[in-house]
Amino acid sequence: MGLLPLSVALLCTLSLAAPARAEPADELQALRVELATARSEVATLRDKATEKIGLYKEESERLEEATETRKAADRRSETAVERHEDRRLSTARQAAGAYKGADLSITRAWSGPEGPVGLLERGAYLTLLGEHRSADLDRSEAAQVAADTLAEAAGTAEDEQAEATEAADEAREDAEEAIEKQEERARELLEQQTDLEERRDEVLADTREVPRPEEAEEAHRSGCGEGGADGLENGRVPDAMLCPLPQTGETLRSDAAEAFIDLDDAYRSEFGRPVCVTDSYRPYHEQVRLFQEMLPGMAARPGTSAHGLGVAVDLCGGVNEPETVEHHWMLDHAPEYGWDNPEWARGGFEPWHWEYTP
Repeated sequence: MGLLPLSVALLCTLSLAAPARAEPADELQALRVELATARSEVATLRDKATEKIGLYKEESERLEEATETRKAADRRSETAVERHEDRRLSTARQAAGAYKGADLSITRAWSGPEGPVGLLERGAYLTLLGEHRSADLDRSEAAQVAADTLAEAAGTAEDEQAEATEAADEAREDAEEAIEKQEERARELLEQQTDLEERRDEVLADTREVPRPEEAEEAHRSGCGEGGADGLENGRVPDAMLCPLPQTGETLRSDAAEAFIDLDDAYRSEFGRPVCVTDSYRPYHEQVRLFQEMLPGMAARPGTSAHGLGVAVDLCGGVNEPETVEHHWMLDHAPEYGWDNPEWARGGFEPWHWEYTP
């Protein structure tokens, strides 16, 4: 049995009522899985578009080579034609010079001042001219054959150029079609993502009266252990130094987690709901996957992300939009708890990205 298209699966997820016994955290996790799947499809489309663009580049190079071949053949053909014409004119001039006004009769030979000897000398000269004329004609014919051969080669090159041009055009169209599909699909996924985030926010709003997970509460009470940045390898923070947040499935380095839990308390008091978190600590293998899937500049190079040190979160629920009340409240109050939206992330670049910088 084939798998349902993602759009159908999303529709089913959003339209079917969840069982009354389902935990809000479980529903939130299911929504996160759907969102990750949607983002994965964007990466697949991007790979297909990249492949088509690579093919177009290859065909374009082939087109350039065919064009240069045709131009070279045309130049050689033109040169051969010019040589043929030169040989023809040379032969004509030799013939005209030899016979113009010449009287070769027997009477003229005996009565003329040169006598028979002169006539014989002139005959020898004409024989020599004839040989030269024959050689020139041979060269002329050879030049003509060369011209015909090169013209044929130029025609073949022209055909190859036309073939390469057609292939390049088809490759370009395929690439443009793939990119168009990618952009269209990205728009659809963005709408689905927005819908999923709204559903997730609803779930999180429903959990505001639900006690925090026991382990997070205990971590909050105990200060969540000791934590610091010294000696930690990016993306390989020991589990003992990671602490769970009130948001299910999210963890941070112990000191950053403690500060975030206090910030979350203040946020709950202000807005009546917890801070919406889409990402927190990011292990190395996850950094590699995101770097490969995301557009250039949208994910840090593996081993350099603040997420890999457990001191960064990506937020949603309004904080991810720079002009919202939630975002401005965070700008005003998060620094009191050691959290801030870095300068490089401001100006609409990454309003959702917040780092722990005590």
